[in-house]
Amino acid sequence: MSSFFEEKPDLLLAVNGAEETLQIILAMREDEDEPYRMLEARSLIVPGRSVNFLIPSIRDSLNLFGCTPSDITRLALTAGPGSFTGLRLTFSAIAGIMSGITAENKGLVADMEYLPVLARGAAQTSGLPVWTITHSRRMQVYLQGFDPLGPEDITPKPITPPLPVSVHEAAQVIDSYGQDKAAVTGTGIRKNSTFFDGFLTDNPGLLVMPERFNTPAPEDIIMAASHAAYGREMPMPMYLRGSDAEENLAEITGKRGIPLDEAKKRIAHITPR
Repeated sequence: MSSFFEEKPDLLLAVNGAEETLQIILAMREDEDEPYRMLEARSLIVPGRSVNFLIPSIRDSLNLFGCTPSDITRLALTAGPGSFTGLRLTFSAIAGIMSGITAENKGLVADMEYLPVLARGAAQTSGLPVWTITHSRRMQVYLQGFDPLGPEDITPKPITPPLPVSVHEAAQVIDSYGQDKAAVTGTGIRKNSTFFDGFLTDNPGLLVMPERFNTPAPEDIIMAASHAAYGREMPMPMYLRGSDAEENLAEITGKRGIPLDEAKKRIAHITPR
């Protein structure tokens, strides 16, 4: 390890690949009673191409501080819901890094639900209940509602589970809570603006947060990672819907001459939980 550090620190690598903005964060602390402080945060907008950037960017961040993967004490990653491909790649990368770390006090891993981390910034700024609405596919979103952020909360407390819904169903769920005021945030609003522009006009009590809140702040990711439950077992991604390939399986297998039933058996162990 580089002389940049006087002693070997508790080194945290946090990765968020749930959406099109790939976030790679390196943070450290010298004692477990201290908060982590950020060393570097990288944000790369690489939709569908994070495989080309993820490992090289992690390597470059570590090299900058004279570190290697074996110096990483804790690894945290967002579990989703989000991009099927993005989650697959980030989980594979973290699993690969873990496999090369053998020291007993290093290489501990934890997952973080994405939507509570995303909601933290909007809740902290607005002081209101928050609805996160993130993009899934055309006219489909991931929706979750949260209470206002309490003084002792790391992330706001959820009032709904994360829901894979259509934009119309999302509007119905939000309406059903009858809130006088609430904040809304997330990529699903911008990417389905034709629908949500009208919905928000009809609901003036909904405060649309600026676009910078559509991606978690690195500090919020570090905060969630600081309080995550770490262990040796690799967590599982939170898949709330199948991949596009699974939903178009009949067409894909037909082109390859594979019987549909056989294809379904082959992928049975990777379908969403």
